Amino acid sequence: MNHILAWIEILLDQMASDAERDDAAMDLGFSLNEEAVEVALLTVANDETVDEMIRASCGESLAQIWIAQNQVSHEKLALLTGIARDEAMALIKNEDLEDMLE
Repeated sequence: MNHILAWIEILLDQMASDAERDDAAMDLGFSLNEEAVEVALLTVANDETVDEMIRASCGESLAQIWIAQNQVSHEKLALLTGIARDEAMALIKNEDLEDMLE
């Protein structure tokens, strides 16, 4: 089984432990940009029933993907809320890539 698909399954699995889901979210940040990865990360990042640690990791992973591509998705960034958005913005600013948001 593809590791990316396995990580997506774990991230979306509400029965998985918070630690497993957080690890999956972080691992997905190092994946190639696949639409399914971004959709899964966005879904969990904005789910207010999910622990904030996991949501923050989703936001950070999305930013890592965008930074690796040298293209921040303004549309997807605008979809992020709360801690996920805060973490994504912090990483983008830390990398001094705010100009990519235009």
